[in-house]
Amino acid sequence: MKKVLNEWQWMILALLAICNYSCKNENNVKVGVFDPSSPMTISDFTPHEGGAYQKLLIYGENFGTDASKVKVTIGGKNAIVINVKHTHIYCFVPSGAFNGEIEVTVGEGENSITAVADRKFEYQKKMVVGTLCGYRNNRDDQGWKDGPFDGPDGIRCCGFANSGRMAFDPLNKNHIYICYDGHKAIQLIDLEKRELSSPLNINTVPTNRLRSITFNKKIDGYADEAQYMIISVDYDGRGDESASVYIIKRNADGTFNDNSDIQLLASYKQCNGASIHPINGELYFNSYEKGQVFRLDLAEYFKTIRNNQDWDPVVKKHPDIFKQLFTIADPSWEFQIFIHPTGKYAYFGVINNHYFMRSDYDEEKKTFITPYNFVGGYKQSGYKDDVGTVARMNQPSQGVFVKNDEYIGENDEYDFYFVDKLNFCVRKVTPEGIVSTYAGRGISTTLADGNQWGTDDGDLRETARFRDVTGLVYDDEKEIFYIHDQIGRTIRTISMEKAVAIGDKTVDDEYK
Repeated sequence: MKKVLNEWQWMILALLAICNYSCKNENNVKVGVFDPSSPMTISDFTPHEGGAYQKLLIYGENFGTDASKVKVTIGGKNAIVINVKHTHIYCFVPSGAFNGEIEVTVGEGENSITAVADRKFEYQKKMVVGTLCGYRNNRDDQGWKDGPFDGPDGIRCCGFANSGRMAFDPLNKNHIYICYDGHKAIQLIDLEKRELSSPLNINTVPTNRLRSITFNKKIDGYADEAQYMIISVDYDGRGDESASVYIIKRNADGTFNDNSDIQLLASYKQCNGASIHPINGELYFNSYEKGQVFRLDLAEYFKTIRNNQDWDPVVKKHPDIFKQLFTIADPSWEFQIFIHPTGKYAYFGVINNHYFMRSDYDEEKKTFITPYNFVGGYKQSGYKDDVGTVARMNQPSQGVFVKNDEYIGENDEYDFYFVDKLNFCVRKVTPEGIVSTYAGRGISTTLADGNQWGTDDGDLRETARFRDVTGLVYDDEKEIFYIHDQIGRTIRTISMEKAVAIGDKTVDDEYK
């Protein structure tokens, strides 16, 4: 409500200023044309504080009326000038204006005059959208290329052209692994080295439909924390004995590559995703066929291997080991499983039917129970921020739980963020089921070209736009979201603006 009031107050100020100028102009009290022989001054500006893309009204004298001949910088960054009157300039505060010094230049060449405001704008940092790596040229023929994040086209990395799912390496938060539905390699996004590589081409896997990546929890006597990567694949080439879940052992040097030991863990058909319980460590995976959800105690696998016995991955032969828990209400629709950090419940995102179900965890039996509809309309696509099943989404994809400090002491301290693929945005679900849009569908940029989708960075809701976002992870230490933008062919970020010192200058940090 406070934000809405501030917007109205600002608009009234701007209108009064422009009307005041117009009235004076009609009475020939002020001519309004820039006069290079007269002083140009800045007397004040409003508001005195704010963040990127804040509307700003600068007061003064001798600004002229030609916006093309007026340049405004704030903190050394060029501001977008919207309108100019003789005594007022209407503009937007640029991103990264940390220094806050306001400088106005009017005119051209020898006839220009520059003035600096007596006080500085108090720039407030905010969460913004950035682009980490990747690009798409005008022909979209850049292809797939491993390499550095930075550099000219043809040198810097590119690709990201299929629906993707990401996961942080629990042992190295500078490593993000990404797999694709339609591109066989598992790629490594190295945040420290700022480069993209493809360490796992996994030629032994019979399909290029890789659906998820996760890591094991520590199992006393059998496996260390994150010693194994677990991937799911969507394949039905061998009926109900088709490869579904693989387990890949980490190398002694901590890496994963094509020399890593890879074993088939489960075979059924058409697996859309696999997830590990964050507390007890059991594996949950699914099948597109009838919407089945299976549970596997990973200790059973490690016991068998430890005893030098062969592991039989065929699900139908071992119903006591691969326990079918239930089927969701949507047979033959793809869905993925996102387990709460406490393990007390999970969301099942039914992608093509546009909603999330919730399944609570039976702590005594150590298993999830039959889920129920939680948010979004069953088989009803659309875009609507609302509560529960009244909300609308369009192909909700990967999601992540993020701790909210405002909830400390509550029964549930986490919000759930997810990428809404065909609504081109990142959205948030509170524990009560309130769905809101967090980032994307930029208001100003959408007005400019009529599209909710785009590649714009900047303010979360004012300017930022995405296109067909499918992957999402969150670094809870650095408080950064990483987003896979499929059609933009990029990895995007959401993070707090930062300033770094370079010599005697302060600039905004490109590492978002």
